[in-house]
Amino acid sequence: MKKILKNKYVLVVVVLLVGVLIGWLIKPSGESNSDKNGTNNEEKEQIWTCSMHPQIKRNEPGDCPICGMELIPLESAKNDILDPNAIQMSPTAMKIANVQTRKVGDDLSDKFIRLNGKIQVDERLRNTQSSHIPGRIEKLLVNFTGEYVKKGQILAYVYSPELVSTQEELLEAQKVKESQPQLFESAKNKLRNWKISENQIDKVLDQKKPVESFPIRADFSGYVTKMLTAQGDYIKQGQSIYEIADLSNVWVMFDVYESDLQWVNEGDFVEYTVD
Repeated sequence: MKKILKNKYVLVVVVLLVGVLIGWLIKPSGESNSDKNGTNNEEKEQIWTCSMHPQIKRNEPGDCPICGMELIPLESAKNDILDPNAIQMSPTAMKIANVQTRKVGDDLSDKFIRLNGKIQVDERLRNTQSSHIPGRIEKLLVNFTGEYVKKGQILAYVYSPELVSTQEELLEAQKVKESQPQLFESAKNKLRNWKISENQIDKVLDQKKPVESFPIRADFSGYVTKMLTAQGDYIKQGQSIYEIADLSNVWVMFDVYESDLQWVNEGDFVEYTVD
């Protein structure tokens, strides 16, 4: 009886040992299958990203939280080893984002910059027309900006009480011209100082009476860019009445951002249009 019980115990122990051995053999295979299944699941998991903001990655479709565009599937690299900080984009995403690439080299790259600017007068060709006699502007013959004037053209007529008085002195000196020629010449010089021409002086002497209004002639040719007086104004000798500019050469002044200064060099080709 004791021998039978002993044999049963031995049989149970043997069965347990066999079971443990079988379980130990099966366990590694099970873990391997589990890892394999997990890897397959990870490989099958789809990532969604934004074509404009590749840093956005989601596990399901939706809209980009930055721009609101619909997310697109991210194509994972199969055999490429990428930098963890690198951004990978599909050809479609690159077209949408307008991404352009170029091989790195030693040649100089072309940079096109679009700038805004203004056309301005060349400061070297800007002149001020002043009156050489004091008085009141009786008539303005050039009365709007943009009008072209030629050198010597009459711009205005000025009535000057001082000039009338000087002409009267000249007429009185003419009477004693033979006995006091220096007085006569001195009276003429006063008129010359006011840029009164010899023809105008002779006209006064011929008609034996003062001329009340004298013309102001242009000292330069060009376009009137600014009017500094109006008809009826009283002006002093040397006071400016017009600004006249030669527009045969002008300046084009562009506004360049600080970030674009590195691309601007002397001698660069510039093409511009006028709106």
